[in-house]
Amino acid sequence: MPALIGDVVHGSLEVLLRSFKKHGCTSLADPATVAAIKDLGGYTKLVEQRIEDELEKLADNPRAADRIGALRTALRVKVPELRQRVQTTIARTRFTATQSHESSGGTPGTRGELSPGFHPETELRASELRMAGRADLVTVEEDACEIADYKTGNPDPHHADQLRLYALLWNRDHELNPRTLPVSRLVVSYPSHDEDIDPPSATELDDLAAENTELIQQAEASLKQHPPVACPEATICRMCGVRQLCSEYWTALGGELGDALNELDPEWFDVEGQVRSQNGPRSWLISSENQTSLLLRTSSEVVPFQVGDRIRLLNLRREIDPESAHLIGSMTQVSEVFRMNDLT
Repeated sequence: MPALIGDVVHGSLEVLLRSFKKHGCTSLADPATVAAIKDLGGYTKLVEQRIEDELEKLADNPRAADRIGALRTALRVKVPELRQRVQTTIARTRFTATQSHESSGGTPGTRGELSPGFHPETELRASELRMAGRADLVTVEEDACEIADYKTGNPDPHHADQLRLYALLWNRDHELNPRTLPVSRLVVSYPSHDEDIDPPSATELDDLAAENTELIQQAEASLKQHPPVACPEATICRMCGVRQLCSEYWTALGGELGDALNELDPEWFDVEGQVRSQNGPRSWLISSENQTSLLLRTSSEVVPFQVGDRIRLLNLRREIDPESAHLIGSMTQVSEVFRMNDLT
């Protein structure tokens, strides 16, 4: 859900900025801005359309198809909040009048020097570093440029690293920035405020280039290993969409990795075990190497497993019941069940 909300807000901002650029808007007070927003049907319609666009991308995903209805309902309830986020963020965005002639860098399928003005969703490429990134907003002036990135979550130190990387890509992108214009400002835009990041100096840019070149070489060396080496780590594993297939993950879950995941988010957990017995119409007892026993509560009496199956359960909600001697996990709309014989 947080990822979908972020995509809806980002998508709405992108559509707005492209419309403002098309209409030659210079600020929210510009009469052309009102016309641009009207052409889109207003903020509410814009957000609602972006919700449908994001959900349409999930239609062919078998792990998400049966959740689209519930996701649509949950997102529509949040339309007023999402509209407010978009309006608040766009109100803090500084527009620079775009020159009447369009740069080749703004023409789909071509790349060339960006003209003065604001350029939403700009792909930056550093060919010699074999790196690329997409900046939410690049504003070019005659002698410098400003790069902004929109964030829908909480502040994180890694956001500053991302902006510095964009500065490196801009510095080394000889197609969009042939005059090597410096970055005068880096901005992380959160729902409630903007944070300025100090642009890297020339020396810091060189150090950043060397550091990322080494990381790319390490990544390529790892990719050549067959099978690839698994490196379980809490912040990565909790977001992995294929962890149900990773034996190293399930082995590590019983040790420090499990403790780290619990510290990151104690409300949700994964577990592997064998279905021992049915405890009630919607509850089952699962035995596990990582947990002495688990009382699994399901939302339906129809379940994709039977007694004796060995299963892996993702995204169980942890429940507290003082009268129960078991760890309790409840299945929700985001929970998934995988039978081991199906995985192998």
